[in-house]
Amino acid sequence: MTYLAQAAAFLTDVLFGIAVFILMLRFLMQLANIGLNHPLTQFIYHATTPLLQPLQRVVPRWRTLDLACLLLMLVLKVLALLLLGWFMGRQHGFFGLLVLAFADLLSTLIYVLIFSIIIQVVISWVNPDPYNPVYSFVARLNAPLISPVRRRVPPFHGIDFSAFIVLMLLQLALILLVAPLTHVGQML
Repeated sequence: MTYLAQAAAFLTDVLFGIAVFILMLRFLMQLANIGLNHPLTQFIYHATTPLLQPLQRVVPRWRTLDLACLLLMLVLKVLALLLLGWFMGRQHGFFGLLVLAFADLLSTLIYVLIFSIIIQVVISWVNPDPYNPVYSFVARLNAPLISPVRRRVPPFHGIDFSAFIVLMLLQLALILLVAPLTHVGQML
């Protein structure tokens, strides 16, 4: 691969990755029911609305799931994989691209959750102020995952292991779900 192709692959990966990351945050914010009263949520909604509005007119919501957001993330992942394959001289079939894009999207979701939990834990150690805007954002984002575990696993001698358990489960999902999906996508 030439230096120009490496640079193009890097830029493609970064730019599409940022777009999917911001769309993933919007999707998770909608699932966690985080309102627009936070500056970070306002930025995310304003950054993604121009991309999603045309698609939302055609693709309806299903319960609390914004299917237009999911579809746009999947399309962006497929386009990124197509471009990366073209730069690197690799070709995948249509179904292989879809499976790889889905696996990559699932991987992005899991890593966003992992990093948000780590941010929440570190802030809780350093400055556990519940009015800290970053802490309140990640705490509300992580609540659907951490709260059920916290109800089932009480603190042990004052130490809450719920975030650690969720992190282990997310890592297992990467190993047992994303890795096999990626392998299947590469074979198609």
